[in-house]
Amino acid sequence: MLSSISIQNIALISDITINFNNGLTVITGETGAGKSLVIGSISLLLGDKADKTLISYDKPYAYVEAVFTTKNRCILNLLQSFGLDADNTIIVSRKLFKEGKNECRINGKSVTLSILKKVVAPLMDLHGQFEHQSILDNKNQLLIIDGLGAQTINPLKEEFASLYQRLQTINKELNSFTEDDAARNRLIDLYDFQIKEITDANFKDGEEESLKEYRQKVLNIEKIASSLENSCQLAEYGISGGGGLVENISKLMSLINPIKQYSKDLDELYQRLSSAKIDIADIVDTISYQKDNLEFNSQEAKINEERLDLLSSFKKKYGKDINEINCYLQKISQEYDRLKNSEEYILKLKTEKQQIIAKMLSVAAKLTLERKKVAEVLATKITKELNELAMKNTTFLVQFNSLDISSCDETGLDSVEYMFSANAGQPPKPLNKIISGGEMSRFMLAVKNITADIENIDTMIFDEIDTGVSGFVAEELAKKLLTIGVNRQVICVSHLSQVASFATNHYYICKQVEGGKTQTKIKLLSGSERVNEVARLIGGTISSHSLNHANFMIEARNNFYKTLK
Repeated sequence: MLSSISIQNIALISDITINFNNGLTVITGETGAGKSLVIGSISLLLGDKADKTLISYDKPYAYVEAVFTTKNRCILNLLQSFGLDADNTIIVSRKLFKEGKNECRINGKSVTLSILKKVVAPLMDLHGQFEHQSILDNKNQLLIIDGLGAQTINPLKEEFASLYQRLQTINKELNSFTEDDAARNRLIDLYDFQIKEITDANFKDGEEESLKEYRQKVLNIEKIASSLENSCQLAEYGISGGGGLVENISKLMSLINPIKQYSKDLDELYQRLSSAKIDIADIVDTISYQKDNLEFNSQEAKINEERLDLLSSFKKKYGKDINEINCYLQKISQEYDRLKNSEEYILKLKTEKQQIIAKMLSVAAKLTLERKKVAEVLATKITKELNELAMKNTTFLVQFNSLDISSCDETGLDSVEYMFSANAGQPPKPLNKIISGGEMSRFMLAVKNITADIENIDTMIFDEIDTGVSGFVAEELAKKLLTIGVNRQVICVSHLSQVASFATNHYYICKQVEGGKTQTKIKLLSGSERVNEVARLIGGTISSHSLNHANFMIEARNNFYKTLK
């Protein structure tokens, strides 16, 4: 359940904390006092898009924090999977900065917005004022059925989606063969020429570097020859005939040799000189070999330049380097084979397409069967819920329409429509054509109660679920909310006296001016305060009549609540 929510710097809310209990909590207040700000703050924790205009104009950030308590093993396992502390108390927060940054935390640890949404979603369900419209969409109606039957439906949906994606790929490939024979033959000739040209060139990985290295050697042949000659002279004769490198190291060794026995360090030095003499002798031999074998071959130089020119022209046509050129060769070779063998390939694709369609039809049939089973259960439960909400003559069913393969999407071949009739003897018609505002409010409450029960969500939050409802129906809706609150936590923003009178906990939101600044405040009502607020909701102004009526309504609530225990 939701234990508390703290809100800072959201529009007119400076800093408030609301503590919640079990049962039905109702939040009332004047229009514009800030009820929607509380709901908006809660929706931020559910991962809704952040609007930086919500941040109080004189503050750099806004902050929302909620504390939940739960023993739900699935939720605790989810926390563990994200590397979070899996305690029965879960603290989630979201901080919004004016520059657009978001900071999300769960139990003190920074998380992404995606993880925040996944953790909070099973903790509470929020029904906003404008969610009525979403259920009138046929796609959303199907989603409700799929959600209720997820265990058996999801595997079939995944299998169908995989087949659907493969079918799309096959259709795309088949469409690529729509060119006429002349166009296809032109492509075949072009690819044939390019394949032969690149294959004959036979460029190897690393060849460009070798070619450029040889070019630099040719361009600097005189400089290299001069440097090698001077190096040999220095190594063999030293400066001004002072002896070569190997000779001078030998002299140095002869000086160290008689005294090396007296010191371990001198002995190590002698060994190092000996090793250096061998290395330098090898270096001198290598320099001499390089000098003796250095030559300029004009024919090789010409071939090298022609090879570099050829590579340069290929890079302009086929890729920025040898690797890309060879990748292009591989690509056009495959396309060449495909075009050359197009008739055989098309036949292969068409055969596979028929096999895929047959599998899709088989999976879709199973999917439809499972959905219809869930739809029957849903219809029974919704009818029962609506009967308890003063809609005793309601008929509700789910009508299935079958799509063909060419017009379906990856969800299957089913298109559903919720059919509804509120009056006995009247045939059910599409929900979005005939349902009234008050009926829609009760219908949504029924759906939310069913889905929350299946998803095991402890906290249900409603923003004006009672829109379009009044009188006796409003009282029945209030009874339903209180009944749901026996087994789970219900939080409801309302403008109806009937709903407010049935509250287990009643909060009042108002605006106050402090220090020349308007701020939203919230207060838990009790006793006479609660009676006064219910009376205000009854008639707008508080009178002896409205007070008597409010007391009567609250007493009726208490008597009804006793029947639930």
